[in-house]
Amino acid sequence: MGNVSAKIWLNGALHDANTPVFSAIDRGASLGDGLFETIKIENGRPRFLAAHWARLGASADVLQLTMPFSADAIEQALCQLAAAEAVDSGAARLTLSRGEGPRGVAIPKTAKPNLLLCVNAGLPQFAQAPILGLSALRRNPQAITDRHKTLSYIDNIAARLQQLSQHPREEVAMLDVNGQMASASVANVFWWDGATLHTPSIHCGILPGTMRARVLSMVEQLGLAFKVGEYAPADFLCAKAAFMTNALIGMQPLAGADFGDGGQAKFDEFPPPLQALVRALRDQ
Repeated sequence: MGNVSAKIWLNGALHDANTPVFSAIDRGASLGDGLFETIKIENGRPRFLAAHWARLGASADVLQLTMPFSADAIEQALCQLAAAEAVDSGAARLTLSRGEGPRGVAIPKTAKPNLLLCVNAGLPQFAQAPILGLSALRRNPQAITDRHKTLSYIDNIAARLQQLSQHPREEVAMLDVNGQMASASVANVFWWDGATLHTPSIHCGILPGTMRARVLSMVEQLGLAFKVGEYAPADFLCAKAAFMTNALIGMQPLAGADFGDGGQAKFDEFPPPLQALVRALRDQ
């Protein structure tokens, strides 16, 4: 990823990055009471902002968070910020906090939301296709923090710290509370069994990724066989090929899996159907 931003966009205006953002009584900072989105910047513009905005809006409705700006205003702001930072390709972060409130968890009636944007040059890169480890932490289909992109992201951070793998891995798979495959710590997972593409259902405690949605839509357009369902870890370990997805990494191939005592696997390079999927998504 790129260097620290010199500029930020806060509540409608550009500021120096060292400008104070959240006060000590802001609920986003003190309680994690808010949401965020990570958006790819390409050619100085946000990519697939409509999908991110729709997910953000749906989560805001669930948490009764007010959206203080329109999608058009955010798009213009991101373009302005990318230009100010001279970022042609990189990552943008949108942070929405409920705003200031008194001590305690009761929802303040007069909270004024804070909306922060920042942009960094560069995208996540893997030196080689990663081996997916396994986390000891489980995802809960009923948990707000697992189904929505909240500011309370500690489970995702801790997932990499608490591994069952034989060796520490830079990314890990997470199972749900029933022991079914769910996702990686910051990505959705897919695998190819030689005939069909598989991915866990949203009922397994996954975050419905915007890239996941694009993959499923394109698979259908290409006429590839796919299945969304509930899977044991052994199903994943038997795959011929596998990849993980998010808005920044796209379709990242996996070299294998290291689930500790649960088993290991080595995955092949993408077969022609998955290569066709990569090309089709790049052309969007």
